[in-house]
Amino acid sequence: MKTKLFLVALLASAFAFTPFAKADSVTLESHVGDTYNYQLTFDEHSTTFFLDGFQITGLSGVTDAELSGALANDFGIANFDSSSVTVGTIYSYEYGKTIPFSVGTLTITSDAAPGDVNFAILDSNGLSMGQVEGPTDGSGCGDPSPVPEPSSIVLLGSGMLAAVGAVRRKFLV
Repeated sequence: MKTKLFLVALLASAFAFTPFAKADSVTLESHVGDTYNYQLTFDEHSTTFFLDGFQITGLSGVTDAELSGALANDFGIANFDSSSVTVGTIYSYEYGKTIPFSVGTLTITSDAAPGDVNFAILDSNGLSMGQVEGPTDGSGCGDPSPVPEPSSIVLLGSGMLAAVGAVRRKFLV
């Protein structure tokens, strides 16, 4: 009985806390020369919410940063230096659009390719954090070698044990 009650509670909590899940993201949209465009996208919001701001860190050689799209109307570059850009709200603008949707683009001018950068987005639904892969020049190391999943290894091992057992039994008789 306790197990059934626990399973019901676990299932109910899974559905109850689903609206709290967030997956806001910042992605590297494009880059040309020394200009890198980062797109801010809201992915998981079922109600209206307020965006408080966001930050991109781990950059290098930043010489300029500017906003475009809806971000330019409601936000301003609060601070930027050679390694980070912080964007803060100017107005308390309420978003309530169909998800996912893009809010705008942050364009960064940098002497050095930014590589992988980190982002943090703060809004009235909480904090989202993640990493954005930097631009590649196409000369990467290629696809990684395939790694067998554990169940395949177990299946292969049990087949080998069965084969060894069958051979052993045949020679003993």
